[in-house]
Amino acid sequence: MIKQLIILILFPFIAASQSAFISGDERICDNEGFATVKINFLGNPPFTFVYAINGVSQPVRTTQDAMYCIETKENGIYTLTSFSDAFGQGAIIGSAIVTVVSAPTAIIHVSSDTLSVLYPQQTFVSQSLGSVIEQKWNFGDNTGDLIAYNPHHIFPVDEFGIGLSNIYETTLIIKDDMGCGDTAKYQIWVREEYYMYIPNAFTPDEDLRNDKFCIAYNAIRENEFLFKVYSSVGELIFQTTEPTTLSCERDNGWDGKHYKTQNDLPSDTYVYEIYYQDFEGWKHTNYGAITLVR
Repeated sequence: MIKQLIILILFPFIAASQSAFISGDERICDNEGFATVKINFLGNPPFTFVYAINGVSQPVRTTQDAMYCIETKENGIYTLTSFSDAFGQGAIIGSAIVTVVSAPTAIIHVSSDTLSVLYPQQTFVSQSLGSVIEQKWNFGDNTGDLIAYNPHHIFPVDEFGIGLSNIYETTLIIKDDMGCGDTAKYQIWVREEYYMYIPNAFTPDEDLRNDKFCIAYNAIRENEFLFKVYSSVGELIFQTTEPTTLSCERDNGWDGKHYKTQNDLPSDTYVYEIYYQDFEGWKHTNYGAITLVR
């Protein structure tokens, strides 16, 4: 009797349900991020597949992972056209939809991007494109966010109401009725500007009103200053090289006394000469009359 030798050969298990499933339903704005389409695999790696966008097949891809993610910004319907694992063809299931929405465009309009410290105010106009439902402004000066349409803003000033020279970056963030947004930035320069105000009369009669001759100024070089006052016969009766001694803001000024004798000067019209340089170095020399009334 011949004994038969039966040899059992075990093959790796091939899943009857080997398949690829594509899914996803995302809406994105065309200026933000990516949509994610997922493909999940059942079977034995490697997995080879082809997907299509609106029926147009994309290049063949292969992965060892049980899930493959497509990061995309392309609008359309995503489907699988073929799939196989290590042992053969598999089933393809599902579809995905990616909707790409046009985002609005943020646009800031101003009459000028340069402001004087004497008037550091600006009206901002949004000329943004799209179905904008919200405008959020930030003016770059630590005043916080403001939700408003076409706001008027005053940039920081000092205790005397003079603006602080600086470059401020204004930001506009908009949102539309589809939830998409956009951001625009615009730099505003509040620039230094000099001025010199010299009165033409004062009354040093100790009634606490207009008792001193004082000047108001801004953005001058204080180390390049000379102020002189002469009598009608040409005698020098007052002079100073320090503008702060004549500053109205500091409650200083000339009290109508002769700078050497400290005697009160009589009521009369006196002539002054002033020399100074502004903050940019431009030189200024002016002459004028001061009426002293007692």
